[in-house]
Amino acid sequence: MSPFKGQTGLKRILNAAGYSLDGLSAAFKGEAAFRQLVLLNVVLVPLSFFLHVSKAEHALLVAVCLLAL
Repeated sequence: MSPFKGQTGLKRILNAAGYSLDGLSAAFKGEAAFRQLVLLNVVLVPLSFFLHVSKAEHALLVAVCLLAL
């Protein structure tokens, strides 16, 4: 039987978040393309606040940047 069987609620969510962070960390350490996308997002998302677009358009711009990751 799996040791993860029966884990529910907050503990399961916290474990999943930890595993996700581990995966992002591994991708950042091992993938040059991922590091490039992170750098672009760090630069472009703050710059997007200076564009004269509606809040909905701004939200879409940020969402597309995050989806690229």
